[in-house]
Amino acid sequence: MKLIYLIAFMASFGSIAQLETSKLTHDFGDLYDNAPSYYDFKFKNNSGAVVFLLTLDKPREVNYIHTKKIIQPDSTMVLRLKIDDRIRGKFKYKVDLFFSDSNEPITVTLMGNVKQKSTNQLTDCPDFNAPRPSSGLAEFEVTIKVIDSLTGQPIKKSKVYLVNGNTVVGEFYTNGYGIIHKKIPLGYYFISAHKRRYFSNNYEGYINYENNYVEIELGQPVKNDPIITPPHNPVLVVNEPVQNVEIEDSIQTITEPEVVDVVQPVEDKVTQPEIEQAPPGDFDDNYYLPNNIVFIVDVSTSMKYKGRIELLKKSMIELTKVLRPQDHVSLISYSSDYTILLEDVSGKEKTTIIDKVNSVTVSGFTDGGEAIKQAYILVNKSYIEGGNNQIFMVTDGAFNRGQTRYKRVIKRNYRKRDVKFTMVGIKTTKSLDESMTKMANYGGGMYVKIMTEKDTERKLLEEIKRTSAIEFEN
Repeated sequence: MKLIYLIAFMASFGSIAQLETSKLTHDFGDLYDNAPSYYDFKFKNNSGAVVFLLTLDKPREVNYIHTKKIIQPDSTMVLRLKIDDRIRGKFKYKVDLFFSDSNEPITVTLMGNVKQKSTNQLTDCPDFNAPRPSSGLAEFEVTIKVIDSLTGQPIKKSKVYLVNGNTVVGEFYTNGYGIIHKKIPLGYYFISAHKRRYFSNNYEGYINYENNYVEIELGQPVKNDPIITPPHNPVLVVNEPVQNVEIEDSIQTITEPEVVDVVQPVEDKVTQPEIEQAPPGDFDDNYYLPNNIVFIVDVSTSMKYKGRIELLKKSMIELTKVLRPQDHVSLISYSSDYTILLEDVSGKEKTTIIDKVNSVTVSGFTDGGEAIKQAYILVNKSYIEGGNNQIFMVTDGAFNRGQTRYKRVIKRNYRKRDVKFTMVGIKTTKSLDESMTKMANYGGGMYVKIMTEKDTERKLLEEIKRTSAIEFEN
């Protein structure tokens, strides 16, 4: 048996193997007590040869487990890396992985900032099949964090109510980190957060040993600039006597200003095809232009609540089903950093697109600025002359880091190259509607709001049909 493994091991060096992973860097963002402190990296063997994980070189602050060391062709190994969240402060750890298909290691990076040391007794890397703690424990500790939906910053002294069934478990206030630590029984909870000058928000779901960290975002009302009416200051007009003025003995020709008829520009009316004539559910070549679409999808921690990430995935999958070969898609995910998942993939590659969408996982805080910059690089790289070139930014609205400086980029690309920019809000609060609408208006797009599963079936498709419809002359 050992001889068989040895032969397979040696053969793997003589063949061309390829390991695929969508991500080599993970940013945890700010970590507080009970926040998840491990991440699963996935490595898929796309070659026809067996690949072995030989060894890995890691710092002592990182623990690990893996699902397997022998990666068969067309199979995947999951490597779980956990940082020591009992050490407070910023961290950046590099782990070198040595596989049998290469003499060079694959390096993965873990980064973040432990703001608050963990008090969780389970400090080792959790096993994939670890049994749950004994049900004999009546209570366990839960962490609730309240943050500003735009800045991502903690909101201190927020009032939080915990309700289990018809019983109010307690009324608490967040600390200076915007956090509450409480021991509560296992169960289904309704948790609501309140703060003056913010809209209230809530979380509803099961709280248990696997789900013991809850983050609630609060949004502020959009402040409209007040209309300033200039004060009315009465003016005293004094009619002074007209003095006799000597008129020169000469004829002065007064040239009347030439009157020019100003023709008001008539707005071009977009005459779209009769939608009822177009085949429902797809892009008929006779009615719709080729599409060059770049999706920027928010995968920050806030997207895992209220089924947001599920709605995001379903929306994109439903749209993918009707794409044509001449339609092209790029996909960027972002949280603390951005990752290019797809670049200029034809709409006929539906399985590839859907697999990438399904592979998206959530983590980190929201930083969309660099992702926008990268999206414009991709959309211009794959630009379709005479087609519809469009960027969709899909988020729950907690997007502000790096946002302001890219307003000009959005406006300029729309004005010069007609690259449209559409905002897609996944279960966003009403307080964010106006700011997200403004962002979309900068790029000639619309604000599309997805709140239910029914919305996933039509809203993205309707927006692309609107922007790619061929104009017909009357």
